[in-house]
Amino acid sequence: MTLPIDIENLIEEYKTYLEMKGYSNTTIKQYLYDLNLFLNFIKKPPWQVKTNDILLFLIHLRKERRYRPTTLLRKISSLRTFYLFLQKIDVIKRNPFDKIDRPKVRRKLPTFLTREEVNKLLKVADKFRDKLIVRLLYVTGLRVSEAVNLTWRDIDFEKGEIRVRKGKGRKERIVLVDPSTLCMLVKYKNMISPPSEDERVLGISVRTVQHIIKTLRERTGLSKKVTPHTLRHSFATSLLEAGVDIRVIQELLGHSSLNTTQIYTHLTKEHLKKEYLKAFGPEESL
Repeated sequence: MTLPIDIENLIEEYKTYLEMKGYSNTTIKQYLYDLNLFLNFIKKPPWQVKTNDILLFLIHLRKERRYRPTTLLRKISSLRTFYLFLQKIDVIKRNPFDKIDRPKVRRKLPTFLTREEVNKLLKVADKFRDKLIVRLLYVTGLRVSEAVNLTWRDIDFEKGEIRVRKGKGRKERIVLVDPSTLCMLVKYKNMISPPSEDERVLGISVRTVQHIIKTLRERTGLSKKVTPHTLRHSFATSLLEAGVDIRVIQELLGHSSLNTTQIYTHLTKEHLKKEYLKAFGPEESL
């Protein structure tokens, strides 16, 4: 369906609104995809949408496209944002998504690695750059997108700090780096041709980092699924198990809400339970 020109202009204004709010390009692209998917299904101007239209759309996604509850939840969230925008510019008075119940989603605990498992990844890495990537992700908790966008200017070698300039939601924050990783960064900087301060440290893509971590995991024979984000989870879990305050971890991870960080408290409890059951599980007898 070709959208009328007025709706196209409205969508363009919505895109500008998201940019002003600080949404990343990836998020904006996904939100616009969700919106066009919705509009092409309902085949009517967005201001004429009723709750029933939304329900039929969600049923279609679930039954025909077989979307999982987590995907449906994300699409509801992105479309709700669009209708909040329509309210702000007085196109509608009531948000039709206010009457839509969020699907219940069982939140899975993220996978994390122990220090021993991280060391296994480091040992099988035959390239210095790959070792640096593993250490950098693990000791800083950087998102993979943040790591690949890191420039030499962002690293304060004297203070042992990294300034994240392109974090989620375009928010800046400071993360800390341990002395050993700083030494590796200095060595790596000396290994390559003298870089400019604005040059990216790793000089590779997100996909390449993902491939490197996958390859290292395969070499170790670890049964766990290991991704760059697994190392971020491992960073948070290691801090929590060491007794670091949850709000400090929230700041280092760049979470806007403490609720997002709270999942790691459940994660460590699960870990403690598994360790406990090794001694006092059902197969053990006194």
